[in-house]
Amino acid sequence: MVQMAQSDVRRSRVRMDGEAIIRGPEGDWRAPLHDLSITGLHMRRPSGFALPVGQALEVEVRCGPPEAEIDFLLMARVARIDATTVGLRFAPMPGRMARTLERVLAHYGTLRTGSPDDPVVRP
Repeated sequence: MVQMAQSDVRRSRVRMDGEAIIRGPEGDWRAPLHDLSITGLHMRRPSGFALPVGQALEVEVRCGPPEAEIDFLLMARVARIDATTVGLRFAPMPGRMARTLERVLAHYGTLRTGSPDDPVVRP
């Protein structure tokens, strides 16, 4: 098995199985993850989600295989929103949490290559 370099994980979005639960002032929303990185996530836009860009919120990220039971509770802001997707940018996190997230991304994620067809490189 080819391992992803930590430097690749730090700057890349990684396809990851899981879901995000957004907790905002208007209520809670849940949707599958599209991808995850050390700085944020991209997810399907949940039905009824209408928070503006810049809105601070709490997000629970459940990722990896179900048996791994990996949960992160993070502060974030809405970075972008369109008709079908939402992008969140995480607030700075403690070093230990960031290193743990990097290890999870490297172990369970699939590194995106960035090409138009969006093929991925399997770890």
